[in-house]
Amino acid sequence: MMDNTKQKYVRLKDYEQFIILLNIIEHNTFKRLNPISAGFWYVHKDKIVWFGQSVSLKLNSKQDDIFYATKQIYGFMVALDLSEEFQIKV
Repeated sequence: MMDNTKQKYVRLKDYEQFIILLNIIEHNTFKRLNPISAGFWYVHKDKIVWFGQSVSLKLNSKQDDIFYATKQIYGFMVALDLSEEFQIKV
């Protein structure tokens, strides 16, 4: 993925899983899957940046989205390093 290419995401309550969406898909397509946060993300200098909100779901991104998404994509040890950097309780 190219740096600064923004994508949509939805974080589901069950199993702290993330769904990455094409920009043409509305966040609220996943409203029946119990989303707990939603917004946008991009990669900048080898780090994932999570931000914003979903207007259609009326959900914001959460501070710990970065931990759970990094865990899903890169594994627990990388996420653990981030939790210390961003002072996220695991």
